[in-house]
Amino acid sequence: MMGKQSGQIQMVILDIDSMIPEDHLLRRIKNCVNFDFIYEKAAPYYSHVGRKSIDPVVLIKMLLIGYLYGIKSERRLEEEVSLNLAYRWFCGIDLMYRVPDHSTFSQNRKRRFQEAGIFREIFNEIVLKCIELGIVSGETGVADGSFLPSNVSWESRYEAVETVQRSTVKYMEELEAELSFMPGYKEPENVKKEKESLKSRTDPECGYIHQARKKGLGYLTEMTVDTRHGIITGVDCYPANQRESDIILDHLKGQSCKYQEIGLDGEYDIGAVHRGQELLGVQGYTAIREYQNNAMKKGFCYEDETDRFVCRQGEYLAFQKLIYKKSTQNYYRLYSRSKNNVKTARIFQPVPQISVQSESMRVLIIPLFIEIAKK
Repeated sequence: MMGKQSGQIQMVILDIDSMIPEDHLLRRIKNCVNFDFIYEKAAPYYSHVGRKSIDPVVLIKMLLIGYLYGIKSERRLEEEVSLNLAYRWFCGIDLMYRVPDHSTFSQNRKRRFQEAGIFREIFNEIVLKCIELGIVSGETGVADGSFLPSNVSWESRYEAVETVQRSTVKYMEELEAELSFMPGYKEPENVKKEKESLKSRTDPECGYIHQARKKGLGYLTEMTVDTRHGIITGVDCYPANQRESDIILDHLKGQSCKYQEIGLDGEYDIGAVHRGQELLGVQGYTAIREYQNNAMKKGFCYEDETDRFVCRQGEYLAFQKLIYKKSTQNYYRLYSRSKNNVKTARIFQPVPQISVQSESMRVLIIPLFIEIAKK
């Protein structure tokens, strides 16, 4: 006999926990992570009086569900959490209660949490938990930047003219402190200039990048991964028109997991990056970039102990001072012939991997902070 549903309303006592499989991703996360620490992190951003707010743990868990399952729309996130039994169970929302409205959820995220840095604190707390469990070693990591396209239409672009201060590239505070003690150092003047760049009316914070494999409006995400189990331990997001080599040091410095060794690709083979890793106590491994204007190809040898270049005829070029090039907005070390004694006291000992040589063969100019490149 053919069965047919009656559609009769039933009253049941339901244990949602029994309906979630043991191997479900959200159950595995809930078994490993206690999210109660969020209350302490979020307490400074709530008033002690007034009506009770939505549980901040619920907001964070809903956001986490959106990331895990690729739900980008907050309206859809509200709908999915309302209809999905596993999502409700993970967030601690019983069937009789309503899911937080998408507008309440988004405004809390933007106004209360985004500028407060609470998301980074929560992320670092999870990384520390991974270290306690032994799934993050902190011994060896790899870092790289990836282009993240912004969810905007190409037609939303427009050319923006901004007034910016043009100055030298900013290094870490420790690097700038060492730089200021070198002979010839002059702090460059901040020159205001107008700069044209592509922006999006839909997402004004994104930047435009035009490279061989990266093109469009979006963001540059810098990530570090622990090599033991592939756990991401650090994430930073910048407009796409930033250079990876300019942001890597601050990225490594701000992580809760301090690595002993870091592997980078050839884009990071820059003197400031090598020196910065040394100051952070990190042994860096970077693919060496080959340059046509290498001093070694011109017949020069570099003497590490005396910080000078020696040609085949026995003449040497000694380090004289720093120079600042406005065209590149960077400092360089100048080597030339000098009647004075060779300077032996120095802060940096460069390796001539990158060099520019004058026609007279009497001057060499190399970028700053190159000394770690060939170690």
